[in-house]
Amino acid sequence: MIFKVFAVGVALLFTGSAESYEIQINNLLYMQQGLGWPHSLTVVVGHEALMKLTKTATKQNTCEVITPSGQSFMLTSPPSDRYEAWGTGCGLRVREVHSADTGRWRLTSTNSTQSFTGWIEVYVEEDTKSYEAPPISLLDGEVHPHLDLTSLDNSYCLVAQPFSQSSLVSGHCGVTLDKATRAVQGNWNILVGLPGRVKELHIDRRVQVEAERLDVGYVYDSNTNRVHLYCNILHTKKNITFCRFQKTTDTVGFNVMEGLSDGLRSYYGDGFVHKQCGLTIEKPTDQDFGTWRCSVGSQLRDGNTLVPQTPMQALINVPVHHNKASRLRNEAISNDENDLRTIFVQENISFTIPCHAESSLTYCWFLHPNGTQFTPLPLTREDQQFWYSGQSLQVGDCGITFAHAQNKDAGEWTCHMGARNKLGLELTDKVNVRVTGPLAANKKEIFVSVGANATIHCHTSNGNRPLEYCRFLSPNFVGINIDDTVTKESAILGRYYFTPERYMNQGDCSLSITSVQEEDEGEWKCAAVINTNSVESSDTATLYLKSDPSRQWSRAGITGMAIGLSCLLVILGGILWYKIGRPLPSLLNWNRRRSSQQNINQRSFDTVSYSTNNDVVRSSVLTNNSDDSATAVNNP
Repeated sequence: MIFKVFAVGVALLFTGSAESYEIQINNLLYMQQGLGWPHSLTVVVGHEALMKLTKTATKQNTCEVITPSGQSFMLTSPPSDRYEAWGTGCGLRVREVHSADTGRWRLTSTNSTQSFTGWIEVYVEEDTKSYEAPPISLLDGEVHPHLDLTSLDNSYCLVAQPFSQSSLVSGHCGVTLDKATRAVQGNWNILVGLPGRVKELHIDRRVQVEAERLDVGYVYDSNTNRVHLYCNILHTKKNITFCRFQKTTDTVGFNVMEGLSDGLRSYYGDGFVHKQCGLTIEKPTDQDFGTWRCSVGSQLRDGNTLVPQTPMQALINVPVHHNKASRLRNEAISNDENDLRTIFVQENISFTIPCHAESSLTYCWFLHPNGTQFTPLPLTREDQQFWYSGQSLQVGDCGITFAHAQNKDAGEWTCHMGARNKLGLELTDKVNVRVTGPLAANKKEIFVSVGANATIHCHTSNGNRPLEYCRFLSPNFVGINIDDTVTKESAILGRYYFTPERYMNQGDCSLSITSVQEEDEGEWKCAAVINTNSVESSDTATLYLKSDPSRQWSRAGITGMAIGLSCLLVILGGILWYKIGRPLPSLLNWNRRRSSQQNINQRSFDTVSYSTNNDVVRSSVLTNNSDDSATAVNNP
């Protein structure tokens, strides 16, 4: 083999017995780099660099090193202990690498007739001791999301997801999931292999799976006297199509649009493009405070088509100003709410217990009168025993429906509600459940004073069901045929009329009585035919007359008082006759003589002592066991 070196390159000429070849090499540096190993080397500050020539001179005499700064030394006599020979041939170890070692290192191996030179490009980087990055947010249900776990120029990484086995990833550290669910949420442990660093870098990366939701609330600006309500969609790819607000006590709402105002109400937020829906109320009055319902319409792009989505809703509770009128109104509302709600259910028929909160809910559950807890879930099976009932937790609805009512379900139920974005005590509401027939009296016992007004109210069980007719039977067996067209002005017998604000087509059979009289006391019967039934249904309620200052005693009380007064008069009369020492009247003496000696053994004596003016009077009452006669005997 013959080497010929030209000015512009290197030509290798191979000769043989049959043929010869000439190879033109135009870049000597490239050839020299091929002799250096590794071709390029990345080293972290503080680590060691190892390099050598892949081909050395036969029976090498010297190994020369030229540093990036141009310093030249023989490997046999290095300038400091940072350098030493490595391996066989022409190899170098550089300890405690620092940034000045960055650049091209040349190694040359020579003997008396040969010389081989190669070079290694060294890159020195600062040590990455830790890596921090913000949490990765994914949309719940997102399909095939890709997660870039680091921004480092790593060679590989070992990824351990929560509740999953580790996976080894080549190259850039990233993974693609089949679907984003709550199962992948949590801290991911990642081991990263970095160039220039021997020990792997440990990284903790937080992954959050965010469900699409409404962020709702209010801001009261006392400086400008404005109330701002907001209802923004978070973590969504949807576009807002409309924004609506309605006071829960009103029947008309407000269509809120960007740039539009009626002088008192206008849009609040950064625009629909930022998924924000809000309402500004200028100079709010007491009527503007309370509970509002916000509704946000949206659409989602599916390819080239925009598909309308189900509107999202939530409640916003804006506290009332604490002026005197508001306090009085709130106290009145609280007093009304102290009455325990009662729902009537029919045995073996499904029934629903509804509860409602003036705020959006995260969850709710129910406490049975016997202590059993029920958490309502969506209806998914035909044989399901209970399920959630209501519009949605977002609008504060918490309801549960049971497939079959039983007598043991009667009693006081408590619903517990967890307010969204508000930690602390749960909201609670109580409902009384009565297991009845198809028609039930709202109150089984009604207490009222003479001259006052009373109402006997019966209603269909298991919700509102229209009635074919409504009738009542009084304690004196007077029948009353009545419907919701009979008003107080057209009252039957001038005193009986259908209760206002109640309707037969909503299941009400209700009788109001003006100026209750003694003849109204007793058991009343309500009866009706429900339009889904073929037979009449009925129930009873008892009306009791209460005592008042002008009528302190009831009939039974007067009777008892009369009997007691009579006994007292007899006793006082006996004491009086004893004091004055006179015989009893002739009638008493005649009764005494009438008693015969032979009946004495059949009589029993009860002795009672009385104390009057420090004198003790003893009297015995003789009871004849053979008849009802009794004789009082004074014993001196």
